[in-house]
Amino acid sequence: MYQLPLNVQLDDSADFTNFLSAHNAQLINRLQSMHSHSHDFIFVWGQTETGKTHLASAVCHEASNKNLNVAYLPVDNPAIMPEILQGMATMDIICIDNVETILGNPEWEIKLFDLYNNLNNEKKSLIIFSRLPLNEAPTKLADLQSRLMAMEIYRLIPLDDEQKIELMIKRAANRGLELSAEVSRYIITHYSRSVDQLIHMLEKLDRSSMSLQRKITIPLVKEIFKDNAAS
Repeated sequence: MYQLPLNVQLDDSADFTNFLSAHNAQLINRLQSMHSHSHDFIFVWGQTETGKTHLASAVCHEASNKNLNVAYLPVDNPAIMPEILQGMATMDIICIDNVETILGNPEWEIKLFDLYNNLNNEKKSLIIFSRLPLNEAPTKLADLQSRLMAMEIYRLIPLDDEQKIELMIKRAANRGLELSAEVSRYIITHYSRSVDQLIHMLEKLDRSSMSLQRKITIPLVKEIFKDNAAS
């Protein structure tokens, strides 16, 4: 895997097994099917907390496990400069995360345009993740916009409440925890519907349940998060 700057790291826990595909099964199957002879250009967009960075990490882990040369570039990180894209067309797969943060920047757009063309010539793969759909992305370079529009385009559909409950139960099971639908529904109803916050709450419940030697129940949830209930 491509060596990132020291302050840029992949999420080691993010893989396809702990991502709830829900209405995004077609995209997940597409990403999992990539291999050493893939020549794919895929653009994935979705609002905050739909799992874009999780999927980018999962693609990189899966590719690395297949002994493919892969790079993950969260281009919203100030440690990553446009020059990093030069000479990367030898990689099998490149994942660019948060691309909306660099569109509109002439230097970045030229480098990304060149990378696209070079990867296409080398029959390699590019996956781009964005918070914005292409018709709302502030692209100034017309040739780059046309290249992006030619990619396979997928929208990540957010989870509904029942799917968030399913996700929490699945993540808890991966930790060896027993979390009931009743408790999960209580958490979503009384505390948060944010996926990120729900996962953080689950991590805290895991630690507290272990230290207190208690099962995860509604009384335990109330005790641990007594100051965080929604008004």
